[in-house]
Amino acid sequence: MSSRLVSVRRHDEGRDAWHVASLAPPPALSGLVDGYADYRERTSFTTRRELPHAQAVLILNLAEPIDIVGGDGRRITLRAGQGFVAGAHLAPALSRSGGTQAGMHVFLPLSSLRRLLGCPLTELVDRVVPLDAALGPAATRLGQALAEAPEGAHRMAILDEALTRRFAAMPGLPRAQMHALALLRHRPDLDIADVAREIGWSAKHLAARVKDALGVGPRTYRRLIRFEALTNRLGATPPDGGSGGWAGIAIDAGYCDQSHMIREFREFAGLTPGQYLARSLPDGGGLVEAGIGEAGIGEVS
Repeated sequence: MSSRLVSVRRHDEGRDAWHVASLAPPPALSGLVDGYADYRERTSFTTRRELPHAQAVLILNLAEPIDIVGGDGRRITLRAGQGFVAGAHLAPALSRSGGTQAGMHVFLPLSSLRRLLGCPLTELVDRVVPLDAALGPAATRLGQALAEAPEGAHRMAILDEALTRRFAAMPGLPRAQMHALALLRHRPDLDIADVAREIGWSAKHLAARVKDALGVGPRTYRRLIRFEALTNRLGATPPDGGSGGWAGIAIDAGYCDQSHMIREFREFAGLTPGQYLARSLPDGGGLVEAGIGEAGIGEVS
C-alpha cells in the first residue's frame, strides 16, 4: 500500500476518533477513478450531513449497519459487505450510524459512474442506490471479499481488480461527449454557448449529452463545481480579515457578491456558511448533523 498512499488523516480526542488513508488509483484506472479512502472511526454523534458536490460517490460498508438518506428523502440501510452509489445531488444527504464505522470510499467523476453503471445519470439525481441493485451479484461478491480481507493492502487490491474488470467490460463515453465535459469543468472562461460551438453541437444537444453523463445540465454542473470549490476552501482556510472576509471569499469563488454566495449556500446545504463552519468537524471529519448548536464561528446569515 505504501507506494499508493497519498496521505493519512488521524483524529482522536477520546470520544471521537477517525483514521482515513487516502490512496492513489492504480495506473489501469487513471482518469477513471480519482482515488480511494480506507477509513474507520468511532464517534459520539450518529449523523452527518453530506453536501452536494460535483463528484459521484461509491462506498462499501465494512462495519456496523449504516443508514443513508438521499437528497430525495429515501433511505437505504447497508450492512457489512454492502455498498451504495450516489449521483449528483442538489440537496443534502444524511449518513447515520451507531457511532462506529469502517469502509472503502471510491472517489470518481460522475462520467465514470455513468460508464460503470451503463445508464444515464438522470436516473440518479438526488438518489442513493444499493450497489447490488446497480451492479447485481458482482457487487455482492465484491462486498463479501472486502469484508473478509485481512488488511488494507488486500482491500485495495480487491477494489483494483473489480473496478478494472468492470470498466473494461463497459463502453466508454464518446470522445466528443468527454471533451464537452472537460471544457465545462476546466475552462470556466468559456461560456456554455462557446462550449457547444467548440464541439459543433447546438445548445440543446449539449444539454442533453451533459445530462446523460452527469445527471444535471451544464449550468447546474458548473454551480456544483463552484459550490464544491467553496466548501473545500472553507474547510482548508476559514475566513479572516486577511482573506477579505466573506465578501472576498465570495468573489474569489466566482460568485457575484456575498449575498449571491449565501443564497446558493442555503440552497445546496440547507445552512448558512457560518452554520457550516460551526458544524464542521476537525481533521476532515465531515459535517455533523446533530448534537451541536447552530450559532458558531463566522456566522453569516
